[in-house]
Amino acid sequence: MGNEPFPLPDALAPETDLGGGYSLRPVTNADAWAVADRLEAEAYQSVSFDWQADAPFAMPDGKRHAWLILHGGEVAGWQISRQWDARTAYMINTALLPQHRGKGVYSRLLPVVLDVLKAEGYTLVRSHHHATNNAVLIPKLRAGFRLQGMEIDHHGMLAVLIYSFDPVYRDYMDVRCGLKRADGEVARRLEQR
Repeated sequence: MGNEPFPLPDALAPETDLGGGYSLRPVTNADAWAVADRLEAEAYQSVSFDWQADAPFAMPDGKRHAWLILHGGEVAGWQISRQWDARTAYMINTALLPQHRGKGVYSRLLPVVLDVLKAEGYTLVRSHHHATNNAVLIPKLRAGFRLQGMEIDHHGMLAVLIYSFDPVYRDYMDVRCGLKRADGEVARRLEQR
């Protein structure tokens, strides 16, 4: 089913060239989820808990951002983000179909999505990933995300990552994790407490 071509949703804005024949098409949240639902079994090998019923409440209101990753006019993957809280965006769902992995697409996608989220005014970007998903964890850590913690939910054991657009907060996270001592602006702000 996933290999059958289907009509692509209309773009909400011009596509962004990701190189290597890949592009990023902004689409509605509903369109991105419809594609994700159709291709989920092909994109993921992991198994999440089956709730056996729809969620009892609607998703919280907030900004939404959604893209399809295209290659040769067909869906290669998707990225869906939403507002987490008053200062944080949540990269809720990103996937590349198996034949498009290992080609650097995710590493090229990440700065484009971060630029959009920064332009929207977010201070932080949050994401959750299977703790063994090195294909995502390594590019995100290289891009400046920090490991914020671990949690277990209906998807399994997850690493919680946070990216800050504020370099002082990035340094602060490193201090709070014990990776370095407070100095400069971080030390000044901690002394004010």
